[in-house]
Amino acid sequence: MNNKNPNKKQQFCNSWRINGGDLKLIAMITMLIDHFGAAFLIFYMNIGDNRLKYHELYNISRSIGRISFPIFIFLLVEGLYHTRNIGKYLLRLSLFCIISEIPFDLAFRRQVFDWQYQNVFFTLLIGLAAIALIQYKNKFLKTASFLDCLANIIIAAAAMLLADFLKTDYSWVGILAILTAYWLHSSDLQMWFVCLVLFFFSSNLELYALFCIPFIQHYNGKKGHLPKWMPYLFYPVHLLILWGITSVIYK
Repeated sequence: MNNKNPNKKQQFCNSWRINGGDLKLIAMITMLIDHFGAAFLIFYMNIGDNRLKYHELYNISRSIGRISFPIFIFLLVEGLYHTRNIGKYLLRLSLFCIISEIPFDLAFRRQVFDWQYQNVFFTLLIGLAAIALIQYKNKFLKTASFLDCLANIIIAAAAMLLADFLKTDYSWVGILAILTAYWLHSSDLQMWFVCLVLFFFSSNLELYALFCIPFIQHYNGKKGHLPKWMPYLFYPVHLLILWGITSVIYK
């Protein structure tokens, strides 16, 4: 009997493998739950007799939502290593920065344009652009040399300052988390450090980001069958739907 248990455990672990499409779905679902709280439940927290209940639901939704961003960071870096053209990757993110900004402002700021806070595609774009510069720099500088380390610091600092200046979602902390994922790409501790960066430099709520790790640990390295454009389109579309729902209810 003792010899069979390890085999059953190993079979279970082997059967529970997650491809890139599965990870994207998990990230989208947890993001939707998060945004449902941030764009919808938040309006109920200060009205009516059920304020405490809605406040608890809000906290639960935001806690679950912490899982999504580190998964998107992981997928961003994985996509970098699998893309044939980083220029097209950057262009795709740039396109959805623009497309998503009005839905983002409508859902969370209740305005068509609000330059005080920008959507998360800006954070992902700046992070990816910083990685692209680091890779380009590696063609000219010897890895691990003083100039190489100095150049990495300058690029990282510039990207973080830009995110902070533009007031992107997750701001400079998001850039640091993206670069951490890139620099630790081959390490088993990659996502542990990413989540710790988010936790120590953002809010205590980011501790729940650690729940992304079991999903990522079972990633099988395969692309999956989810359409490439689905996660990109999901972001602005679900924000528009949330804005539409809240607009009808609070009209």
